[in-house]
Amino acid sequence: MVTRIDVYYDFRSPYAYFTSHRIRRGELAFSGVAWIWQPVSIDILLNLQAGRDPCAPYLDPLPAPKRAHLIADVRRLASYYGLPMRSPKPPRPNSIPALCLAALLKEEPRARFTSAVFDALWQEQRDISDAEVLANCLTGCDGSPDAIERAFEASARAGLADATAKAYEHGVFGVPTFVCNGDLFFGNDRLDLLAWTAAKQRPARRER
Repeated sequence: MVTRIDVYYDFRSPYAYFTSHRIRRGELAFSGVAWIWQPVSIDILLNLQAGRDPCAPYLDPLPAPKRAHLIADVRRLASYYGLPMRSPKPPRPNSIPALCLAALLKEEPRARFTSAVFDALWQEQRDISDAEVLANCLTGCDGSPDAIERAFEASARAGLADATAKAYEHGVFGVPTFVCNGDLFFGNDRLDLLAWTAAKQRPARRER
C-alpha cells in the first residue's frame, strides 16, 4: 500500500530546497511513499497569519537577530547536507510564476520541474521569474510549453492564491509542510519524525 505525503512548498524557502534534495537522495527511512508536491505562496500564508489581505505587500516578519540567525543556520545546513548553495539573485526572488507553472503540471512532471527550479534558484542563481529560465527547467518534464504563458496570467495567480488559502484553512502555516494521513509536520527538520510516523501507520504485511 502506497502512503501519500503532500509537500507544501515555496521555491523561496531554503529549507524547502534542503527538503527537496533529502527526498531526492532517498536518505531517509521512507518506503512505499508517493510524494505529492503542492505549491503555495509563503507571502500569502504570512499575510493570512497576520490577519492581512492575502495579497497585501510583503512585510518581513523576522526581527534582525532572528534574520541573522536564519542566514547562518542556512549556511551551516548546506554544509552539513553537502549541498551546493548560492545566494539567490535577485536577493528576494519572485517565485510566483514558477509556483503557478508548477500548479499547472501533472504530478510527475511537477515533481521533476520542482527539483529543476530549486536547483536553478539555489545553485545557479537564475531568475525563476524569467520565462526563458522556466522553459529550461521544464525541459524533459513532459510539460506543455503553452503552460509557461498561462503561468503569467492573472487566472494562474488567482488559482495559486486560492490553493494557498485552502491549505491555510487546513492548518498549513509555513513551508515546507508535510501532510500524511491527516497529520501535519512543519519544517525540514521534521522529516525524520515524518518517516517514523509513516512507518508506524503503514499496515503490517501478512505472513505467508
